[in-house]
Amino acid sequence: MGRHLFIVSRQSPRLYEYLAHAFAPELDVEVVVDRREGDRRGEGDRRTAPRGDRRVAERRSARQVSEDLRALGYVFVRHG
Repeated sequence: MGRHLFIVSRQSPRLYEYLAHAFAPELDVEVVVDRREGDRRGEGDRRTAPRGDRRVAERRSARQVSEDLRALGYVFVRHG
């Protein structure tokens, strides 16, 4: 069975409290507050990344997470 993760925006402490309480009995669900403080590498020109550089895809994922956090206040991720 896979694991599930809720990442909650720092601007949504009540949502974090609610989700943490609601999913406390679930062993495969973890609720965390977003700990990111910004892009570690700076913006730069993403078009210059060499072919096969998987970091570009990872940045897209991080960008989507950031957009969802802003819009929804949380992101739900399945892994494993």
